[in-house]
Amino acid sequence: MDAEDGGAVGRHRVRAVHPPDVAGAAPAGLWIRVSLRHRDESEYLADLLQDHGLAVRVAQPDEDDPTVTNEIVINQELVAGLIPAARRADTPLLSPADRPQAPRVPTHELDAVARRLVASIQRRVERNRRGLAHLALEDEDIFDDVAIQQGGGRRLRLVGREGVLVCLRVSELGRVRERLGAQATWELVSRVRDVTVAELGLAKQPALRSNGELLWVLPAAPAARVRKQLEQLNAALASRSFTVRAGDAEEHLRITPAVGLVGVSRTDPAVLIGRARAAAVTAASRLDLEPCTWEPPGEGASAQGEPSADAGATGRQGGAGRQGAAPGRQGAAPAGRSARARAVAAAWRAAGRVIGSTAAQALLSFVLALGLPYLYYTLTAQFGVDVLGPVYAFIVLALVGTAGSIYVEGLLALDPIRPPALPPGDPPPATVIIAAYLPNESATIIDTLEAFLRINYAGPLQVILAYNTPHSLPVEPVLQEMARDHSRLVVLRVSGSTSKAQNVNAALGIATGYFTGVFDADHHPAADSLTRAWRWLSGSYDIVQGHCIIRNGGASWLSRMVAVEFESMYAVGHPGRAKLHGFGIFGGSNGYWRTDILRRVRMRPRMLTEDIDSSVRSILAGVRIASDPALLSFELAPTTLRALTRQRLRWAQGWFQVSRKYFGAALASPALNRRQKAGAAFLLGWRELYPWISIQIFPLLGYLLLHPVPGRGVHWAMPFFLFLTLVTTGVGVAQSLFAYLLAHPDVRRRRRWFLVYALFAGLFYTEYKNALARVAQIKEIGGERQWRVTPRQVPVPSPAYQRESA
Repeated sequence: MDAEDGGAVGRHRVRAVHPPDVAGAAPAGLWIRVSLRHRDESEYLADLLQDHGLAVRVAQPDEDDPTVTNEIVINQELVAGLIPAARRADTPLLSPADRPQAPRVPTHELDAVARRLVASIQRRVERNRRGLAHLALEDEDIFDDVAIQQGGGRRLRLVGREGVLVCLRVSELGRVRERLGAQATWELVSRVRDVTVAELGLAKQPALRSNGELLWVLPAAPAARVRKQLEQLNAALASRSFTVRAGDAEEHLRITPAVGLVGVSRTDPAVLIGRARAAAVTAASRLDLEPCTWEPPGEGASAQGEPSADAGATGRQGGAGRQGAAPGRQGAAPAGRSARARAVAAAWRAAGRVIGSTAAQALLSFVLALGLPYLYYTLTAQFGVDVLGPVYAFIVLALVGTAGSIYVEGLLALDPIRPPALPPGDPPPATVIIAAYLPNESATIIDTLEAFLRINYAGPLQVILAYNTPHSLPVEPVLQEMARDHSRLVVLRVSGSTSKAQNVNAALGIATGYFTGVFDADHHPAADSLTRAWRWLSGSYDIVQGHCIIRNGGASWLSRMVAVEFESMYAVGHPGRAKLHGFGIFGGSNGYWRTDILRRVRMRPRMLTEDIDSSVRSILAGVRIASDPALLSFELAPTTLRALTRQRLRWAQGWFQVSRKYFGAALASPALNRRQKAGAAFLLGWRELYPWISIQIFPLLGYLLLHPVPGRGVHWAMPFFLFLTLVTTGVGVAQSLFAYLLAHPDVRRRRRWFLVYALFAGLFYTEYKNALARVAQIKEIGGERQWRVTPRQVPVPSPAYQRESA
């Protein structure tokens, strides 16, 4: 249709003509779709583009024609990024008084925009070798930045440095767009971009893609420095409240940034952008504020048990390539040889399963802990070197020193730090997050929610059940009905989640409390728990860990042992150690955080003990953690040895993960004083070495018995040996005694449990846990990281709940 047929619209009616055959024109069949917010603005710009020889059509912003291919979309965001006066989404391109004849900005600026768009189209067409469907004008500047880094990057990559392409997504952007509209979405992303520029000190603003993603290139720098900068950026974004306009009102939004990054190698820029976006998608699924680095499937993080950012796509492509190359060789090989190759491969797989089994790893741990020291003593003796005396002295000092620290913790726990008085005035809003994996906890979740809804708290209370499940369950409609009946309760199904950490992170997006309690799905808190937690958090502490009490201790002999052990941990160990070291530890449940701290720290699903990881990262950032044995919650213990073994293996391996990752950072942290650094060295270093040291007395005594030397035998009455025996065997008795003195009354009245535990812990249980710790370290070093769910017993009401019901 020609302009003469346009009627009222005049020259701004777009003419459906093909571009003239002139130098530099786009290829035939390539169309430009202009989709600005206002129709007349789209027609004005489309007419300018037609004058440059392009085939253009005007469409509504939401219009999508699947039959049209090889089309470049020019939307509001793309044009606004090219006109300084129109960077904000609410600035029209044409003034209301004289639309559509006169633009709001000078005509020459719109002409410059059109020329820049045409030049970008021509460059993208020239660069693209895979078809016009891959064209994306919004990535033009990123292509140029990538090319600059690729030009001189080989020398830097040789020394471990290279440029990095970064993609940032706002995880809540879809919900914001659906609830508040496109204008608020654009305003939010613009503010995020401003904070990004300020936090990173960027000389150039990140490119803003039409889907709300930010892309930019960081120059070559050490990888550790880049990750630290991006972690600080994520923390800054997550801790801010962004104000956007929604109609005539204003809304304050909190966001969860997700950052993906990829090294700028000599790869097509379009591929690099896809990899950075895939890594950002993975980061968005975790919601843990940790930047996600793209790595090829089967390498790097993927080989260590972490999911690759694009494993779903690249992994399948790689497999197809290998399968395509194999048939030619297989066709030429004899059938017998192929059968032998398959048999060998099957044998290797079977051997790998045996070597990777927990039983084989346990055997290996005993070989390393007992066999190697015995071999060392034998070899040194043959060379005339006497190491037995120094080794024996070291073992004695190690065992006595460790036992002494346990005694000191027990004595300090007798007088724990008290919470401050309740501040005057009404308490602030509070949130409780209950993380659940429903297939495992369907039988306990209703009782758990009823216990939380009975909490006595004077301020506003929000109870969030954040759960994941691989399939729908009959209990879910019951949960939704409970949420309708109780205004305090919010039921949140976290799609795509595979961990407690993801559930907690997702719940933080809707948490409204000044402080937040984090709980597992089998916990029944005391009625005054939130009020007591507020006493700590209203003062100088940021996190407080409560006392977890086993409520099914009578279910089996093992649950009785765990019940006493938990009293030794939460009533004695945690408060005593907090007083000794100068910091406490968040134990994963019955812990209360200031919500702004938890939003900044998050929980990382790739860590097997996300609670310990978040604790250590908080401590290194200067956060204060208290331990309160009077802040009560009742939970379920494993009732079988298999379930307990799985649980403690995961705990031990998770602790080892954290120790490897943060030991050096703790010793160098400026946020810790000397006493805290000594405590961190004991907690992250010595406790990982001790399972190997505690057993060293056996190969030493075995060598002395099997290789007697005149004048140097085993004298069972020698003072060192007697002292060592009394001190170390007395640890179990002392722990039981302290636990009995400080235990909750519902457990303390079971005196026989403590007596049995005193004998059981010294003879078997302590070495059982040490053996699991050694196996866990072997698993971690070997890259075996498997999160196993701890089965729940049938629900058992807490003693406090039974008394209230009565």
